[in-house]
Amino acid sequence: METVAALTSLDQTEIKQTCLVLGLDGKTMELKLPQYLNIGSAVKVEADDTLSLGEVSYCRLDGDGYVARVEILEALHHVNELTRLARALLS
Repeated sequence: METVAALTSLDQTEIKQTCLVLGLDGKTMELKLPQYLNIGSAVKVEADDTLSLGEVSYCRLDGDGYVARVEILEALHHVNELTRLARALLS
């Protein structure tokens, strides 16, 4: 089963796009994207219940889209549970 993720470029343009997670190996994530991302771009990737922040290290044309490699700098797991707990604390 393929994992669908929401990617947001955190540069000035703040591009948002839906992508497929092709692989995750240690702190490197490989994604299939509809639009090109500049090397060195800061990105946020939200997949399942995890929010990851990273930097694009590679992006190349691949068929009808692009394959990008993101070096993960930080990852926050169980985001839904953390959101629920924060709302409970604030109410």
